[in-house]
Amino acid sequence: MNLRHLETLLAIAESGSFAAAAERVGVTQSAVSMQMQALEAALGTELFDRARRPPVLSEIGLTLLVHARAVVRAADDLSAAASGTVLRGRLRLGVIPTSATGLVPDALALLAARAPDLQIRIESGLSADLARRVSQAVLDAALVTETPRLERGLVVRPILEEPLLVVAPRSAAGPPARTLLRRLPFVRFNRRTGVGRVIDAALRRDRVVVNEIMELDSIEAILAMVGRGLGVAVAPAGSVVGAVAETVHALPFGDPPVLRRVGLLERERPAGAEVNPTTTALLEVFRAVVRAPAVVVHESADLPRM
Repeated sequence: MNLRHLETLLAIAESGSFAAAAERVGVTQSAVSMQMQALEAALGTELFDRARRPPVLSEIGLTLLVHARAVVRAADDLSAAASGTVLRGRLRLGVIPTSATGLVPDALALLAARAPDLQIRIESGLSADLARRVSQAVLDAALVTETPRLERGLVVRPILEEPLLVVAPRSAAGPPARTLLRRLPFVRFNRRTGVGRVIDAALRRDRVVVNEIMELDSIEAILAMVGRGLGVAVAPAGSVVGAVAETVHALPFGDPPVLRRVGLLERERPAGAEVNPTTTALLEVFRAVVRAPAVVVHESADLPRM
């Protein structure tokens, strides 16, 4: 069995077609087809339903994907150990949109400096979808908003806790946060996101009725709407920094402030199994970035709370 054939199989599964996989691995589409025929011959089974156009993975093919990923990862680890460099190979990381413009770029820049031979592929998605892809071994790990319920076989390692803020147009400064939420049009964070669920639960718990006019899943878009005077929103404190902080009025959300927790999700390893050095290093750089001094929203001590 040829390791390159397994890598091509994974490329097909991730890109969705023979043609896209060919471009990713740097060979022709006919070469991809020949590799898959050779792999099927070696395994003694058909991996694709070729009655469909383009061909799609059969049930057996989908089942074997997890094992193929494990073999490729083991080969990468073996190469790394042989070269004396621990952090080599590939890392497939999922990230939630709210972390993609701050925490993730800073952490990846630090990791790239420490491990220049490590290849990292980033995919964005909602926490629930990222958890599913980690469980299926499509992703090695994912940065997610922590939720009370976690699928069996997964573990999440804490990275940060940050308060949520009520953000309103600067022209609306003055009233308490609860009043702003009730009076102004509400720009809601998508309730399917982890932070969106945290916000929705807090509003319902405190019986705050809002006049919802939008529901978005981009933190940049939400803050832009608020900055243009179109309404009020609730956002993670880490996103209300820099130039954005100059366009909005920020107040604590809840008393005590409501927090959202972010962690690194990965598959749980059997008792006694060695830790994954790559995801361990990733966790370390995320925590290092969180510990580093950051720009914060300055508020006077007498600001009213929600």
